[in-house]
Amino acid sequence: MTDLSVRRLTGADAADWRALRLEALSTYPQAFLTTYDEAAAVSLDTIAERLENGHSFGVFTGSTLVGIGSLIPQTKAQTKHRADLGAFFVQPGAQGSGAATALVEGIADAAGQLGISQLELFVAASNARAIAFYMRAGFREVGQIPNATLSDGHAETDLIMIRAIA
Repeated sequence: MTDLSVRRLTGADAADWRALRLEALSTYPQAFLTTYDEAAAVSLDTIAERLENGHSFGVFTGSTLVGIGSLIPQTKAQTKHRADLGAFFVQPGAQGSGAATALVEGIADAAGQLGISQLELFVAASNARAIAFYMRAGFREVGQIPNATLSDGHAETDLIMIRAIA
């Protein structure tokens, strides 16, 4: 795919963000901490406010939103050099197109502009495709959280991954 662009999302993007978030949660329910029902219960006004005041980004092909991700900065004086990468999803039809790489690089650039020097994320140890992508994007595993999630009686280990921002 060509014509990829990444930008910070605003309240005007709330409906598109919500549709993509719900698609992510229905397509890969075990990959996220939030359930579909929890996300569906959040009002569009609340989503718009969160987008307006937060650091959520989208990757677009032309004018179509095909991927989302959030930068969640730490706020304490001794940890504000760090941020989490969260709610990262690219539609299956856009996977392999460079959209995910463009999105993670756009978020990393925004993090650097905020003075953040370390991105962190959690990913299910069973999610080999996501782990491989994050490693190609410059993340490395630094630890694990056994039993990080429990879904339908099944415990899942999360990997902790970090990436330095130059």
